[in-house]
Amino acid sequence: MQEDLQKELRFAIIGTVVLDLLIWIVSLFLFHFRIAVLIGLLLGSIGMISNLFLLRRSILNAVYYGKTKDFKGYLLRVLIASAVIAAGLLLESVDAVSCVLPFLYPKLIFGILSVNSRQTNKKF
Repeated sequence: MQEDLQKELRFAIIGTVVLDLLIWIVSLFLFHFRIAVLIGLLLGSIGMISNLFLLRRSILNAVYYGKTKDFKGYLLRVLIASAVIAAGLLLESVDAVSCVLPFLYPKLIFGILSVNSRQTNKKF
């Protein structure tokens, strides 16, 4: 269980770096060079990855210790996401959209991982 979560977390980090680079390259063509986009992507990615680490810890606590009610962990994850989004909205040196985009990555990354694992598990 722990190894599976570790592999998924590693895949999510690699996917985040790849998606950040793709979005940054596209933004170079659209907006020329704006450091605010890069800062926003970095800030959003750090927030998203920290959320995934905390979610992994909550899952492991539920599996190994039977703690199914981890409300503090949930509040901490919401606080991190809220702080990142607030920083994107309030700070002029940070692009708000690029702060929010990394929080959408897990849907895409784990969807790709799911399709990929189904393809490798097919028996012909």
